[in-house]
Amino acid sequence: MAVIAIHQAEQGQRHVPKTLSGWKWRQLDKQQEWTACAHDKPITEIFTDLIDAGRIPDPFLDENEKLVQWVGEADWEYECSFKAVARSARQVLVFDGLDTFAAVYLNDQLILESDNMFHTHRVDVHGTLRDGANSLLIVFRSALNQGKAIEAKLGKLTCFNGDSSRVYVRKAQYHYGWDWGPTFLTCGPYREIRLETYDAAVLYDVFANAVVSDDLQQAKLDITFAADVPKSVIVQATVTSPSGKTVPLATSLVAGATNGSVSTTIAQPELWYPINHGPQAFYTVKLEVYAAGNDTATSPTVLATSRTRIGIRRARLVQEPLLDAPGTSFYFEVNNEAVYVSGSNWIPRHSFLTALTDADYRQSVDECVASNQNMLRVWGGGLYEHDAFYDQCDERGVLVWQDFMFACGQYPCHDTFEASVRREAEDQVRRMRRFCSIVLYAGNNEDYQVAEQIGLDWDQDDNSGNWTTTNFPARYLYERTLPAVVAALNAQVPYHPGSPWGGINTEDATMGDIHMWHVWHGTQEPYQNWPKLTGRFVSEFGMLAFPARRSVERYVTDPAQRYPQSSVLDLHNKAGGGERRLGSYILENLRLKSVDLDAWIYASQLVQAECLASAIRSCRRQWKGRRREYCGGQLVWQINDCWPVSSWALIDFYGERKLAFYAVKRHSAPLVVDLGRTYVSVEEGKNTLEALKPRRAHIDVWAANASLSQYVSDVTVTMFDIVSGTVVSTRKLKSESLAANETTELLHGLAVDDKTAVQAVVRDASTGAVLSRASDWPQPLKHVALATSQDSGVQVTVLDNRVEITSKVPIKGLELSLSADKAVTWSDNGVDVFPGDVYSIDAPGLSRTDTVDVRYYGLH
Repeated sequence: MAVIAIHQAEQGQRHVPKTLSGWKWRQLDKQQEWTACAHDKPITEIFTDLIDAGRIPDPFLDENEKLVQWVGEADWEYECSFKAVARSARQVLVFDGLDTFAAVYLNDQLILESDNMFHTHRVDVHGTLRDGANSLLIVFRSALNQGKAIEAKLGKLTCFNGDSSRVYVRKAQYHYGWDWGPTFLTCGPYREIRLETYDAAVLYDVFANAVVSDDLQQAKLDITFAADVPKSVIVQATVTSPSGKTVPLATSLVAGATNGSVSTTIAQPELWYPINHGPQAFYTVKLEVYAAGNDTATSPTVLATSRTRIGIRRARLVQEPLLDAPGTSFYFEVNNEAVYVSGSNWIPRHSFLTALTDADYRQSVDECVASNQNMLRVWGGGLYEHDAFYDQCDERGVLVWQDFMFACGQYPCHDTFEASVRREAEDQVRRMRRFCSIVLYAGNNEDYQVAEQIGLDWDQDDNSGNWTTTNFPARYLYERTLPAVVAALNAQVPYHPGSPWGGINTEDATMGDIHMWHVWHGTQEPYQNWPKLTGRFVSEFGMLAFPARRSVERYVTDPAQRYPQSSVLDLHNKAGGGERRLGSYILENLRLKSVDLDAWIYASQLVQAECLASAIRSCRRQWKGRRREYCGGQLVWQINDCWPVSSWALIDFYGERKLAFYAVKRHSAPLVVDLGRTYVSVEEGKNTLEALKPRRAHIDVWAANASLSQYVSDVTVTMFDIVSGTVVSTRKLKSESLAANETTELLHGLAVDDKTAVQAVVRDASTGAVLSRASDWPQPLKHVALATSQDSGVQVTVLDNRVEITSKVPIKGLELSLSADKAVTWSDNGVDVFPGDVYSIDAPGLSRTDTVDVRYYGLH
C-alpha cells in the first residue's frame, strides 16, 4: 500500500511513518518474564521466537514436529515500546496483518480486536497516544482453540486436510497441516505495524488503473487514492513512460477530503508483456504534495512524495467456442496475443512467513523463469503473498493466477463471516491491484469439488443467489461476494469462481479448468495415459518424489534413519498413502537393482520427471492455433515446498532442484520438438490370445512453438537399437515451417518396436544450430533391455564451468552431482544421451579438478 504522510505542513517538515520493532514475547497467564526477540525486525511470530530462544527444538528436523504441537494450543502476547510526539492533528496506527485472533492495547487501552489474518487496520489513536514513551501490547489467542469454540457453537463442517475447525478461521489454512506440509499453528505480528502522525494530509491506497483500448493504441490512466486531509493541499502527479516521456497532472484536496483522483490518456502506450512475448516495460507514477496556496511552478517545499511502478497491459481470459471440438477454450491473452501457459502452483515458501526475505522471493521467481515457466498460481490454502513476490513476477514477466484464500473445505457464510471475507477481499485486492502480473482472480481451490464429493446442494441452474440457507452457503462468497469486490476494485482482471470450475462438473475437460489427479490420486492411471487426460486448461497435476540426498541429510540427523521407509522420512511425507503410491509408480515403471536411499531418491525423481514430461508434451500438443486452443496451458503441482518433505515440488525446501525441474525446463521451452509413442495392440488380460501377440507401436513427431516467431527448420528423427547403439533408421525433413504460437504436426505413424529408442532433433535450416531435442523410449522402462555399464561407453568430461557427455548407446536419465560439499547449478540434468552427440551442460563454478558423480537408469 503506497502511503504519503505529512507532519507539520505549515513549516514544510516531512514526516516518515514510524515502523514499530523491538518486540518481546511470553506465554499468556504463565507468570513468565518477557523474552526479547533475538532480532530487531518489525515482523515476528511465536515459532521463530521460541526457536531463537532455545525453548523448542527445530521443528523441521527429525520428528520434532510432534514435540511442538503445544505451541499452537497456547495463548501468547507480544509487546513493544516506542516514542512518539503526540501533538499532530492525526495520529494513526496502521496494521498490515495480525495472525490471527488478536486484542491490541495501546498504553493499557484496548484499541483493536481482530480475528482475520488477512485484514489490514487503520486505528485512530488520538487521545491514547502519549507524548514520549508508549507501550503496545498484543494478545494472541490460540487459533485452534478459538476455531474449535466457534465450531462447537455453529456445527462441524467438512474439510480435506487439517482440523475441521479451520474453515471457520480466516488464517492461512496450510498452518493446520496439508498433504505436503506440517501442522504449525503459529501466531504473531507477521506484517508491519506503523505509526503515522501528520497535520496536513495522508494519501494511501494509491492506484494507477490503466484501461487499454482494444487496438492497443491508447490507455486511459486513472490515478486514485484515499485521503485523510486535515488541511487543504495540492497533489501533483507526474507520469513517466519507460522511454522517459513525462505527463504532469494536478488536483486539489480541501480539508476533510477522503479521496482524490487525476486522469490522463496515453497515446501509443509502451506495454508490459509476459516473458518471451515482449518487454517488461514500466511507467512511474510520482505524487507530490504541497500546502494549498503555494505556486508549484516556483519550487515550493514538497511535503511528501510517493513513487509507484506500474505496467500497462490488456489481459483477458478467453473462453470461446472451438472450431471443431465440444465446449469452449480457456486461455490467457495479453495485449491481444494468445499466451500458452506453462507454469506451476505456488504454495507459501516457508511454514514461518517471517523467516522469508525479499531475496528469497527473488530467488524463487528466478527459478520459475529458469525452468522456462511463465505463470505461478498462488494457491488458495496459503496467503495473499508479500509485495516482494508480486514485484518479482512483474519484473520477470511471470503471470500470476491469484486464488482467494479458501481451499478444500465446506466453508460457512453467515453474516459475520461474509462481512469479514468481503473486507478481507477489499483489503487484499486494493493492495494487489497495482501488480500487472496478476491476470486472474479465482474464488477458491477445490471447494466445488468438495461439494460434489460429499453431495452438497449445488444446482448449477440455480442462479438466484439464495444459497446461504443450503449446506453449500459458501457458493454465495464465490459467485457474489468475491466477484463484486473484483469488479469494483480491479475490473481489468478477470474473475473465475473456483479452481477447478467450468463445465457440467469439476472434471469436465471441455470447459473451464481441471485438476487432473487421476495420475497419483483418483483412479491412479499410468502416467503413459496422459495423452487421454488433458483438458482445456490443466491447473493442477503432479507426481511425488523424494528430495535430494544432501537435503535429506540436513533434516534427518540420525544416519540410522536414512533409509526410504524410516519413521522420520514417513513423517516428512504427508501424502495420504504416499509410500504405497510412490512405490507402485516406481515398481510399475522401473527395474531396480537396489532399494537403498540413493536408489530410491533417484527412482522417485526419475518417475516424477517422466510423468511431468508426458503431461506437458500432451498438453502442449493441443495448442493448435486460432479457435483450436484445445488446451491453453498447464500448471505443475507444485514448484516449491514450505518445509523439508517428500512432495510434488520441483525444488525442495533447501533449494535443490529435482530431476523434474529439468524435465519441465526442457518441455516448457518456447520451441520444443516432441515425440509420442502409441501402442497399437494393447494387452487386454494375461490369459487372452491378444495378450500374447507382439506389441506394435508407432511414433508421432510434432513441434510446439509458443514463441511469436516462425521457424524454418530441418528435422531429423533417428531410431537407435538400445542395446548396441546402432542406427536402425533415419528420417529427415527439410525446411519445415514451424508456425508461430501453435503446434505443428511433423510426422505420424512411424513404426517402432520395443528394442528401439527414438531421438528427434530440430535444427535451424540456415545455421544448423540445434533448436530442440527430444527422445522417446519403450514403456514401461522396467521391461526395456539395456546395455551393460561396461558397454555403454558413457564418458563425462569435467571442464571449468561445464561438463561434456557422450555415449555409445542410448542412455536414460543421466544425473550429475558433486560428491563433495560444493554445490553448482546445472543448466540441465537427468538428460537422455544418444550416440553421435556431445551434450554440453553448463555449471558455473565447476572446476575441472572436481569429482562429478554420475548416475543413469540401469547403472546401479
